[in-house]
Amino acid sequence: MADTTQGRPAGKRTYIAEGFGESLGKHLKKATVKGRELLCDESLAFGGDDSAPGAMDYFVASILF
Repeated sequence: MADTTQGRPAGKRTYIAEGFGESLGKHLKKATVKGRELLCDESLAFGGDDSAPGAMDYFVASILF
């Protein structure tokens, strides 16, 4: 059965994201997406400096939004 919206076939949606990532040393990383910079670091327990949210922190936040 086709996915429908109010009796009409649902429209196709496409999302394309491009970004650039770089390592700033040890575990600190920087990603630039749509002109915005995101920093990511590991906690002290995982060998990072805990200077920015970890990758899983961003993942959890993305689900919550």
